[in-house]
Amino acid sequence: MYNRYAESVEITPELEHAKAMYDGDATLEYLGAIITRLEPGVAEGEFVVDKRHANGFGVCQGGVLFTFADALFGGACNSRRTEPTVSAQSEMIYLAPAKMGRTIRGVAREHHQWGRNGLSDVTLYDGDTVIAEFRGLSRTTSRPPTGN
Repeated sequence: MYNRYAESVEITPELEHAKAMYDGDATLEYLGAIITRLEPGVAEGEFVVDKRHANGFGVCQGGVLFTFADALFGGACNSRRTEPTVSAQSEMIYLAPAKMGRTIRGVAREHHQWGRNGLSDVTLYDGDTVIAEFRGLSRTTSRPPTGN
């Protein structure tokens, strides 16, 4: 059975909004990712690169890394708010490949908030080596995003 949270993650009342977002996020399960830390403005997680993540060169496909970073970005943004906060813009710089069998760890921090906007950075690591940097601009909305 898939558990999206590490045992060390404590969901306090202020984090219920972010938890609800993660509980509905099917991509975390697809990636095999777990959330290892969740607190206001911070989300951390990890996953092990396996064959489902591979590109034609035998390393983790960049879109998989982007999806993982984006999920952590969402956690960092939504852990400070009670209304849906979504990506308005994001980019990722790839610095090194994520190799098969390696554990990729991500650290997301929301650094700035103004009005309904926020600016966050996500760093992805293989061990102590930084392999990618993600930056996202978020926007809080009163309308819930829908899949319809």
